[in-house]
Amino acid sequence: MGSWAAFEAASPELAAFAREHLDDRVAYLATLRADGSPRVNPVGPWIAADRLCIAMHPGSVKVRALARDPRYALHSAVPDMDGTGGEIVLWGTAAPIEHDDVLRAVMQGRYDPERYVVLAFGVDEVLVTTYEGDATLRRRWPER
Repeated sequence: MGSWAAFEAASPELAAFAREHLDDRVAYLATLRADGSPRVNPVGPWIAADRLCIAMHPGSVKVRALARDPRYALHSAVPDMDGTGGEIVLWGTAAPIEHDDVLRAVMQGRYDPERYVVLAFGVDEVLVTTYEGDATLRRRWPER
């Protein structure tokens, strides 16, 4: 599993774009249902302690789906049909943060750890799309 820290070190420009579009904003998390069909849910990711994090209720379908198959896609919200400001998609795998010191470092008073589970989302692949006039520009990490 790739890490947010590795992505940020390898591609600071794309990581800055990701922070702008994902950190403390609404994004859409895609997971797989038990039958293999896709599911998409709005989530509120944040970046702390070199990790991309999302808090969820322990019994949520998202937590169960990621426990069954940790693969995910996370897509930023866009403000309009023109994609103003661009968009970003990340792919990777997620895992619960279970170490108390790490959990305290990423929580930063956001959620009650007794009520939520916090997952760290590894970053294996990133696609940034921006629109400039009639041109669609795509940048990937890692580059292909």
